[in-house]
Amino acid sequence: MAENRGGMETVFHDKRPVELKMWLAIHNRFLPLFKEDGGIDQRTWSKAAQEEETSYRVGRYRNLPSNDLLHVIDELKSMDMLPAIYFIFSRRGCREALQRCSYHEFDLTTAAEKQAIDQVAAERLAELKDRDEEALFRRMVDARLLRRGLAEHHAGLLPYHKEMVEQLFQRGLIKVVFATETLSLGINMPARAVAVSSFTKFDGVNFSNLTTGELTQLMGRAGRRGIDVIGHGVILKESDVEVGTIYEVAMGPTLVVESKFLPSYNMALNLLRIYTPAEAEALMQRSFGQFQKRLAEDQTQERLVNVRTRLGDMRQMWDDTEVPLEDVEQYFKLEDRRRSIRIELKRLRREAGAARHSQRGHGRGHGRSMGGAERLVQKLEIEGKGLLERQRKLKVVRSPRFGEHVQRYGEIRTLQRELEQGNRELGGQMDEYARKLRRLCRILTETGFLDHDKPTAKGLFASRVYGENTILVAEAVWAGWLEGLASEELCAVLVMLAAEDRNVPRRRDEGGASRHGPRRYPTHAIAQCARLVRTLYFRFADMEKDLDEPNLRQPSHDFIDFAYKWATAEPLDQIPLPTNVDIGDAIKAMKSLYSLLRQLEWALRQAKHPLFEPVSRAVAQMERDVIKRTY
Repeated sequence: MAENRGGMETVFHDKRPVELKMWLAIHNRFLPLFKEDGGIDQRTWSKAAQEEETSYRVGRYRNLPSNDLLHVIDELKSMDMLPAIYFIFSRRGCREALQRCSYHEFDLTTAAEKQAIDQVAAERLAELKDRDEEALFRRMVDARLLRRGLAEHHAGLLPYHKEMVEQLFQRGLIKVVFATETLSLGINMPARAVAVSSFTKFDGVNFSNLTTGELTQLMGRAGRRGIDVIGHGVILKESDVEVGTIYEVAMGPTLVVESKFLPSYNMALNLLRIYTPAEAEALMQRSFGQFQKRLAEDQTQERLVNVRTRLGDMRQMWDDTEVPLEDVEQYFKLEDRRRSIRIELKRLRREAGAARHSQRGHGRGHGRSMGGAERLVQKLEIEGKGLLERQRKLKVVRSPRFGEHVQRYGEIRTLQRELEQGNRELGGQMDEYARKLRRLCRILTETGFLDHDKPTAKGLFASRVYGENTILVAEAVWAGWLEGLASEELCAVLVMLAAEDRNVPRRRDEGGASRHGPRRYPTHAIAQCARLVRTLYFRFADMEKDLDEPNLRQPSHDFIDFAYKWATAEPLDQIPLPTNVDIGDAIKAMKSLYSLLRQLEWALRQAKHPLFEPVSRAVAQMERDVIKRTY
């Protein structure tokens, strides 16, 4: 900020409005994580270490939880730590936790609180205008659990359900809410205590420990300003998470702000609408992301100075006059090539074996290709023997210090690779955003959105539509593919570009069919247009792949039927949900579609496009109460 705006002063405040006390739950008992002076509580550490040792010795019980949900809630209640947020990093886990409480008839509210909950629920239900949304709410929400002070909160719930839980919790009427980490962001919902059920979570690829920033974010909900003198954060100890790891994260550095800035197609079009390419690139250089890359470059430069010095010292210290360093370098080059030949031969022989097995089952269909593979194997074997002969003639191979030379040069090679990697990082850091902008502009020029670095009419239209798939939407409109569709058909097609599938993305080679057979579409017109949109995506995706510049998101297919039925005014409680999709996900997809339609409506009005009228009707058809209330 100082670099771009002038002199600045930093105001730093590291005191919480409400003091936080952290606990470690071991066998359903809460032990203080830190002493009064902020140091590690050694008794807690020792107890946790003993528990780890015991679980290690009894290996088959290692994965059993050391804390039980029901006993932890009892402990929270007995220590006067309610209301509490119980974080569980999966929706299914939240549902199962609520079901366990229901089965064991947990009841955390008084008669007066039950009456207050009933009154709030009645008032909220009276505000609903869509009767089908009310019917859906009554069917999906267990009012008995709400009255007992228990609820769940995650992105898969009805917006109305989440709103009611938030209101009841803020008033202290809900005593325990089971929530995913999305609750730690964006809404005012503090608690007296926070319980973190697991110190690991799935990041979409594998399981990893919570970071200091994530733990800080979760614990930030503990302690209600103006109500609580102290807030409590409880970490539930797991046998396979070492206590040292918990302390390391809990005492780690404060949250680091990292730029996620990336140029997009829409940004490129809007920048070039006003600025020249040079001015647009200069603006990229002023971004916070580029500032952080400059800092990273300075750190890399310092590291590389040390690497160069060590590399020079090791070369100078080569003390064998009989075996020059170049001789060892040649040995490693030949060895690298021999290794790649061995890998290639192994692959070819494996494929040849599979082909022979296939021939036995299906007759002789691969003779010609087999001959080509055998010739390649023979050629590689000859090359490998020649390389081996060249290696044997090197002085290093005949040296009595062969093992020592190989080890020492291995260290030199490691330093050389580190130096090369560092130089690549330096080359990519300084103009990464400018290069990305130039690649985006190249694609936009090839597809007619830009001409001589200025947006065309199509480009100006696309600049008014925001989102990941801006250019796909604009291209489909400009090509006339959406004209002639009924407004509800428009919704079904455009949701492909507005929403994101909840299910595992389908592979490109599936040819438009899912594992469960051919896709079925509400109408023939939707099917035809959906195929065109999918083809369009792959055309642009291939261009991005050639430039190593992936930006577009693959069209969604989960919500086509849902959007069509929504736009035809089918009752919300009767529209079937897609597989593995919660109602909250479906409504989020409809809000994304509504947002895109609103943007399109404005852009089409500016362009005086014939599609304006059907899009305006589609906007009106999407405007159910749940959309207007939460949009």
